[in-house]
Amino acid sequence: MKQQVAVYLRLSQEDVDKRTNAIKDVSNSITSQRLLINRHLDQDPMLCDLPRIEFCDDGFSGTTFDRPDFQRMIELAKHGEISCIVVKDLSRFGRDYLEVGDYLEHIFPFLGIRFKSINDHYDSIEHEGKTIGMDIAFRNLIYDYYSKDLSKKVKSAMNMKQKECSYVNTVPYGYKTAPGKKHHLVIDEETAPVVRRIYMDVLSGKSCTAIAKELNTEGMPTPSEVKNIKRSSSHGKPQWTHRSVLLLIGNIKYTGTMVNHTRESRFIRDKNQRRVPKEEWYIKENVHDAIVTTEEYEAAMAAVQRRRKSSRTAHDRSDRVFFCAHCGGKLEKANGTVFACPSHRYHDGTPCENVHWRKTALEEVIFEALKKQIQITKVDASKKRKEAHRKSDELTVKLSLFKKQLDAIDREKFSLYEQYQDKVLTAEEYLSAKDALTTKQNDLKEQLAECEHQIEQNRLSKLAASEQQDMVNGLSSLRDEQLKEHLYDAIEKVLVYDEDTIEIIWRFDDVNCGAEAIIGVEA
Repeated sequence: MKQQVAVYLRLSQEDVDKRTNAIKDVSNSITSQRLLINRHLDQDPMLCDLPRIEFCDDGFSGTTFDRPDFQRMIELAKHGEISCIVVKDLSRFGRDYLEVGDYLEHIFPFLGIRFKSINDHYDSIEHEGKTIGMDIAFRNLIYDYYSKDLSKKVKSAMNMKQKECSYVNTVPYGYKTAPGKKHHLVIDEETAPVVRRIYMDVLSGKSCTAIAKELNTEGMPTPSEVKNIKRSSSHGKPQWTHRSVLLLIGNIKYTGTMVNHTRESRFIRDKNQRRVPKEEWYIKENVHDAIVTTEEYEAAMAAVQRRRKSSRTAHDRSDRVFFCAHCGGKLEKANGTVFACPSHRYHDGTPCENVHWRKTALEEVIFEALKKQIQITKVDASKKRKEAHRKSDELTVKLSLFKKQLDAIDREKFSLYEQYQDKVLTAEEYLSAKDALTTKQNDLKEQLAECEHQIEQNRLSKLAASEQQDMVNGLSSLRDEQLKEHLYDAIEKVLVYDEDTIEIIWRFDDVNCGAEAIIGVEA
């Protein structure tokens, strides 16, 4: 394990006064935490000379451990990159009583990591082989109850705002928050005309797709662009679609009516909110300025619903693995027979227009590629399995050698002690020789641990290779008709470039090329 100290800092949104944007307790600021910890480390003779690495989660609640820098720190700790973790106090580390206790009593001792909480006067080195102590346990419990109590108060305050029909969540496109009144909406002069234009276009008979295409052609900013939202799953620039137009039309808030309490958390720290029945919604008219009238809203909704009344045939959804290689969007299937990128409806002159394949032709190409890939993977899996067996034998011999060397050092230590007792060695000679053996022993223990880790990794590799080989053996034994039934079970994703080129990513291929380009077949 590397002798490296992790300095962990955290500041949550609850620590900031929403009215003044100032930190409620200055001692909890990131800067103050950093200064306190570094000053403490500088004065600790055991830690002052060790390299330090800082982890900072600014704006993250202590009730959850799903914080980016916290997770990064734990990953490094698991890989032996950290020997000690230091925090200002336990509340900065976390406010979940059970999980904090689990880290202090089980996870960190198992990983051999020292943990220090400065203001709590806690140092795990003083508690080796013992529980964390009642005072620390009670502090953890108090932090946990504080967090839960705060959550209840916040939820209660939010519920009052919702009942008053004040704005409490995301600002609808076309509005912005009033200066000095964050719970009141005012019209955004830049985007409100776009909202009104969309309503008028729908009332004039235009389709949502045609409206989206016009907005994209004119370079009109989308709602996500205005809110500066970046979605990790999207590729390329955000665009208007028929769905985004439909969502905008269906928002009654554009009539000046506020609707709240449409969703709610069932319990504290609930990550998935439930839908609230409509009769429990909080609705109030004329709360803010309207962009469209109630009559215009109802007429636009009626126009949209008339167009959506046409019945749709349900199609098999097992083939939802096709994506556009240019924009990253999922391909649409028209009439269950043709795959195409929907982006071509919203833009002119883009490469997405060439993404067009007939399903039968596409499946035929993929089927032929699957048969070839099965044979390639079959050979590769066999090689990996043999290599894993060979490596397993080598590591077993290596592990046995390390254990024998460690046993020999134990015998040497005992022999040294006997020589010291018999006055053959002086105290200085005995301690010097013993320290040298201890250093050698620690090095061997690290090598032994690394060897055991490699053995475990090799065992997993061998298991994966066996499973992979069993899978491809099973697929290769199938007749063509049976293999076609399992076609989509073998596919992770298919990227379509144009009418001639696709790229296949197989589920069972995690080492090979992982993808195969197929060229020269037309849809």
